Amino acid sequence: MATQQNIDAIILAGGQGLRMGGQDKGLVTWQNRPLIEHVVERIAPQVDNLHISANRNIPTYQKLGYPVHTDSERDFRGPLAGIAACAPYCESDWILVAPCDYPLLPSLLASALLETTMNSGLEASYAADEHRAHYLCVLVLRTVLTDLDERLAGEDLSVKGWLQTLRCKPTAFSGMTEAFQNINHLERKGQ
Repeated sequence: MATQQNIDAIILAGGQGLRMGGQDKGLVTWQNRPLIEHVVERIAPQVDNLHISANRNIPTYQKLGYPVHTDSERDFRGPLAGIAACAPYCESDWILVAPCDYPLLPSLLASALLETTMNSGLEASYAADEHRAHYLCVLVLRTVLTDLDERLAGEDLSVKGWLQTLRCKPTAFSGMTEAFQNINHLERKGQ
């Protein structure tokens, strides 16, 4: 484990995969393995417990050996719904969230995000490289997840909008743009 704090992880694989022609993104093959396997391999050593948010192909995801949770509503409400579905099963003080289509995530993701939150007294921190913010690569205090059901009943379902309601700031991952490459378009799949 990379940190002194307890951390659970939620890997988000529950989307509709619209930019992938409706394919289940986590199961799309990249470098001869499903994307989800790459992400699990990167994230599992950084955390105490790992949960997968998925809404299709549940038996396939279960074969990875981690608990799989589905959204409470079947209307694909987005990443916040996946986080909310997993939240009751998380036991650690901190929750690392990562999408299933970032196969090159850095091995210091959890520890760097935790350092930012601890040093600044924050409730959350998300990754940012020189080009953009990665709101789905975020570490949050478990206690802030209790309000997600209320937020899901509202209009703004964006993770960015949710994070703006928290004591949150980015963690800079300078020179690591490739680590946050997401494979969410069919033309990138063959890489």
